[in-house]
Amino acid sequence: MASGYSSPARRSWRFSRWPSARTQTALAQAARELESALAAGRRVVELTDREPAVQDPADPVELPAGPVPVALEAVRARYAPGEAPALDGLTLRLEAGRRIAVVGPSGAGKSTIVNLLLRFLDPEVGRVTIDGRDVRELRQADVRRAVAVAGQESHLFSTSIRENLRLARPDAGDAEIEDALRRARIWDWVVSLPDGLDTLVGEQGRELSGGQRGRLVVARALLADAPVLVLDEPTAHLDTETATSLIDDVLDNAGTSSVLLITHRRERLERMDEVVELSA
Repeated sequence: MASGYSSPARRSWRFSRWPSARTQTALAQAARELESALAAGRRVVELTDREPAVQDPADPVELPAGPVPVALEAVRARYAPGEAPALDGLTLRLEAGRRIAVVGPSGAGKSTIVNLLLRFLDPEVGRVTIDGRDVRELRQADVRRAVAVAGQESHLFSTSIRENLRLARPDAGDAEIEDALRRARIWDWVVSLPDGLDTLVGEQGRELSGGQRGRLVVARALLADAPVLVLDEPTAHLDTETATSLIDDVLDNAGTSSVLLITHRRERLERMDEVVELSA
């Protein structure tokens, strides 16, 4: 055998011992993602070690079925000790079946009202009530069944129209989903699509226009059939004509639900029973 001969195995090792540029790039990306994952894991551990700020009571009160009034009674709320209050001294009462708009600029505390109603945040002074009961006497799950929210921050997942709506009611059938879509005035568009209810909306609804996304979010809230419907800046990114149409359709199809519209815009405020102005 000639002295310069190298076996195929040795030649293979000789030419593959250094990773390709593509492999090096993939390894560098994996290292960066690992670092981010470890940092996120540390934050999760820190959070799980903390005492939850909002907890269920040991002996919760049951909410009655049907329409119920909700109220904020002279509440002061802040997100962290030492911060300025996000709301201070606000009183607001929404009787069953009524429609109230809360209007104000960014920073006025409008989103804090939603967080208090859903019990993502408890007031440090005053109280939030549903049917006259302090929400701290209720299960968090019961509170969130009583209050459905549709708004600009409502998330659409990268799945079908049907499954995005069923987040509100997992047991809902196609007939109930169709009814909610009709009430949100978007059924005709959905049924015109090649895949209908199975149409994928894309991550955060990126395959939809702003108006279509807004109406699907409203349809999901209507499907929940909650006693209280909160519209949190539902028209923030819509033109005036689309915004006016959306508000009209919601008010026309909310049924017996109370409606709380939180907005910085003025479309259709004349249709509300009361308008509350907040200042920053």
